[in-house]
Amino acid sequence: MERTPLRPIPIRPAGPVTPAQAEAAVAEVLPALPKREARALALVAVATVPRAQAAPELGIGEKELALALAAGRKALRAAAMPLPGSGWCERAERLVSDRIDGELPEARAPILDVHLRNCPRCVEHERRLVHATDALIALVPGVLPQPTDEPVSAPALSLVDDAPKEEAAPAAVDAPARTRRGLALAATWNVLLVVAVILTLAALALALAGILGADV
Repeated sequence: MERTPLRPIPIRPAGPVTPAQAEAAVAEVLPALPKREARALALVAVATVPRAQAAPELGIGEKELALALAAGRKALRAAAMPLPGSGWCERAERLVSDRIDGELPEARAPILDVHLRNCPRCVEHERRLVHATDALIALVPGVLPQPTDEPVSAPALSLVDDAPKEEAAPAAVDAPARTRRGLALAATWNVLLVVAVILTLAALALALAGILGADV
């Protein structure tokens, strides 16, 4: 039986994030993003405000909020890596955004699963988007991110997609580089991993020496 790829899920902040902190993080990564999209991305993706609460705060309807979030997330991913796409891919990106927030209608979930099963481009979009969202949340000072639930797999389905077209990188959006904080965190984990490996090897060597000594 063919195994289906696991779906990545963005991390969530381990502590509360204020709207001001969230908006500052979005502005640092996407300074040219329109205000509505930037605030929507900050409130929902970074501050983890539910859509039903974020829409009134932004003064827009939930449908407009969904479109603003999809546009903001597209800009976030495109700033890291432009990808070719089709009309189906545009619709799939909106559905991916809805699913990340737990707002994907049940009737549309099979449509998205069909597309992702046959579109490596949109699978890559989701993966890149999750990584970019993780990096965005890591920009909030004093709030360490924590992992969410385990990724889930999509069912195996089939669909012939539209012919792809090139997606231009947004000219006005600066490509986000790894922050110093992110690099320091990654370096710390690497050092801890190396230390753990060394300690494990040392323990094995001592155990082996004890066995050999007992035999002698």
